[in-house]
Amino acid sequence: MFGRRSDGKLVHGLDGITRLMPLFVRTRSGASNLYMFDIEASYFDDFIEKKKLEGFNYCYMDIVIASLVRAFKVRPKLNQFIINNRIYQRNDIDCTMMVKKNLREESEETGISPRFTGYETIDEVKVIIDEEIKKALKQTNGTDNERDFLAKMPMFILKIVVFFIKFFDNHGLLSKNFLRYSPFHASFWVTNLKSIGLDAIFHHLFDFGNCGFFLALGKEKVKPHLNSETNQIEKTKMIEMGITMDERFVDGLYYSRTLRLIKNYFKNLHLLEKPLEEDEIIKLKSNKTKDK
Repeated sequence: MFGRRSDGKLVHGLDGITRLMPLFVRTRSGASNLYMFDIEASYFDDFIEKKKLEGFNYCYMDIVIASLVRAFKVRPKLNQFIINNRIYQRNDIDCTMMVKKNLREESEETGISPRFTGYETIDEVKVIIDEEIKKALKQTNGTDNERDFLAKMPMFILKIVVFFIKFFDNHGLLSKNFLRYSPFHASFWVTNLKSIGLDAIFHHLFDFGNCGFFLALGKEKVKPHLNSETNQIEKTKMIEMGITMDERFVDGLYYSRTLRLIKNYFKNLHLLEKPLEEDEIIKLKSNKTKDK
């Protein structure tokens, strides 16, 4: 109430444009920027093979999430959100992804919400993700029961309930437990379209909740690619990703440098094998380093 929330703190001292932007661009879907890019699959494949020799079974999504967790820590504006025309700094780094209990069309789907500090190594991130998936496959999460209960209500009652949920969200009255496990309240949302054989897409942002960053991982493709060492065009296996971003609280320059940082992590995964240090955060907040 009155700007207070359990999942973030109100940001003060904003410049005029940033403070006014949520008033003029009211919806998250209407404020979306789209960015599609490719990464050479060898960066991921070589790392996965290396980890396999160490006894770890990595997948592409583990790498993507670990890279985003690190980027959201060292580029903290990325971890802001807008509710009721106000901009907040999120307290934690929360990820949302949906998990099917098996690949049958009628199979139940549930969301997982792994939480991170941003200081974790990539191995620690993977442990957290695997534990959340394991729990999701065995039982429902903190909001599944409420969701299923709501879905059984008559439509006219359901509309009233949803109205009050949105009202409570706008005024900071939703419970801490609801916000912790709601898939719509997160730092970023990821979806693995590669696992179901689809290309990357630009996934929409949700106007309910406060998640302003969505990454869709698509299946690999063989594409013409310039080899920077030989200066020759070669056929290379590439990983395609589509990102959708709420641009109201982060300007284009900040996003540009952040996306460059994310791609740098993808290309230099050894950087994620050690815990994040405070001096690295200070160095990368301005993110003037170039891709290696």
